[in-house]
Amino acid sequence: MRMTTLFAVVLLASIASAQAPKDAGVSTIVGYVRDSACVHRFHEAVKPLPNGCVQACVRAGSPLVVLTRDEKIYHPISAEMPDLDVRGQLLPFVGKYVKITGHAYNRSGSEAISVEKVEEIRE
Repeated sequence: MRMTTLFAVVLLASIASAQAPKDAGVSTIVGYVRDSACVHRFHEAVKPLPNGCVQACVRAGSPLVVLTRDEKIYHPISAEMPDLDVRGQLLPFVGKYVKITGHAYNRSGSEAISVEKVEEIRE
């Protein structure tokens, strides 16, 4: 009975690790902090938008993402588990060009980065 339980635990752990998203290690991405709706609807979101549109969408509660110049979209997540809300960390950078350092993850084409450090980049 004890050997069966040990085998089941090892089997479940190996299945879980095989299905986990791949961790690319410590990464740095550079892009604009945007609301998620605009990056999918408007190609202009890849450049600075001084018209206040981004700020209005964010005030209304739209989720935040980071859009790189090559149009990759990263979902910001926390470095902790369970995941904590990182919105407060990113609000001062809405509409700005930033460098985010953290761990990058990719699962079936969906990109995410744990927000460990954020700094604005002057263009």
